[in-house]
Amino acid sequence: MACPYCTEESQPTGVEQSIRRGPENDRSAEAHHRRIHLNIELPSYASKLIKKALRKLSGALETWEPTDRITLELNVYSPSDPDHWFKNHLYGFNHEDDGNLLEKQKTWDDPKHGWVKGKQVTLPNAASILQLFKTISPEIAAGAKPAQVPAVKGIVIRRQMRRRINPLTLCILLERFPNAESIDYEPWRVLCHSLDENGSIYGRHDLMMQVLLRKLPQHVRSVTIFEDFNEQIMEAIRNDMDPSIISMSMQIETRRFTRSELGEAFAVKSRDLEHLSVAFMIDARDFLRSCKMLSDWPRLRSLILTAPIMTKGSRDSISGLLVNAGEVAQQMLHLKSLAIWHCSHEKACAVIFHKNEREDRNGHDSATLTWRGTRDFDFSKEVVETWQKVVCTCNSHQGCFGQCDSHQLLFRIERVEDEIISHGDAIHHLRLPDGVIDPTSLRQIRQEGTLQREAWAVEAEPSGWT
Repeated sequence: MACPYCTEESQPTGVEQSIRRGPENDRSAEAHHRRIHLNIELPSYASKLIKKALRKLSGALETWEPTDRITLELNVYSPSDPDHWFKNHLYGFNHEDDGNLLEKQKTWDDPKHGWVKGKQVTLPNAASILQLFKTISPEIAAGAKPAQVPAVKGIVIRRQMRRRINPLTLCILLERFPNAESIDYEPWRVLCHSLDENGSIYGRHDLMMQVLLRKLPQHVRSVTIFEDFNEQIMEAIRNDMDPSIISMSMQIETRRFTRSELGEAFAVKSRDLEHLSVAFMIDARDFLRSCKMLSDWPRLRSLILTAPIMTKGSRDSISGLLVNAGEVAQQMLHLKSLAIWHCSHEKACAVIFHKNEREDRNGHDSATLTWRGTRDFDFSKEVVETWQKVVCTCNSHQGCFGQCDSHQLLFRIERVEDEIISHGDAIHHLRLPDGVIDPTSLRQIRQEGTLQREAWAVEAEPSGWT
């Protein structure tokens, strides 16, 4: 099948003609298109097809004006992806929205691929998993100098794209879009790791991400990174991999080990941004530790991070994290929202700072610091005093910080009693601020969690939740 250009406003057929602007239709196309989906169906896993589609799209859009403000979403898939082992994984197809997937799942009977009477009695084999999450060749971004597309302001790669685009390839692709202001990147967790010279299983991948962060242009103002995972898939690949290929140079690891160097790289980049959200790829403690050696966040208004100790740590360790977060937040003078969260198995916890945009009825500024989670917690005196300084600095020139009549900080404790099936449920029930994950991706994760729990005849150990 040819590579269609899919937009929200028109059908795939004939869209290329509407994208290419000529004198006869002037700017009518640009006036009606604000989001363009490059949705590439692969008859085989060939990078040449992807490269050709990107080249054609860039050529079609290069005459559009920078004021058109297009969001470009990239997706690559094979029609066979949902046909065999991975029937209850979602890929963004229209039929996934009909609300009847759970009933349809009960009818699936495909013993060759582990499905018997609606139950998955055999986990997927390693070969099929690695094929689904195969890394796309950097060749897609290679070759002659590509056309520049100044109209594209946002780049979106959602988790429904199982094929991996590594950070260096993404870095090269971004050179096509010199005016990009936002990047929403939802890569899947790396399944097989080659050890670097320091014995780190995430060393090479995280190093590529560090390079991407360094090369992001100054005009990028919003970065959202959500590293997705599926515990059933990670358990399956760990159990099925041939032990003979596992050596000191190769590791199969289901838990995410974060590196402080990557946390530092995100901290440095945050000084250029208005919004930053990083889920599971770094530990908030590394980020905050690095921030203490930095200064001047002239734009940052929204910051969302994950930290495993939110669900696994002691109260003292969590309090220490919140004190550090408050001390850093005091330096972020334009900060309106900060959240640190995590989920593990059936646990989910978050602390959320929110500064209201409007004054209350008495003309006072107000803000809230909320603990919301499945475990109990109380804000220590040190946490309270630290965060009061974030909100009120009226008397800072006199060396006196604290609560005042003009700046109100409310502390809230809210218990989450809802069932947590997946990390999507955790995000939903924690009511995290906007910007953690694309809303469609969140719906997919929650729906997959329900489908896969109903289908699992073979229980996977919940080892994937970091």
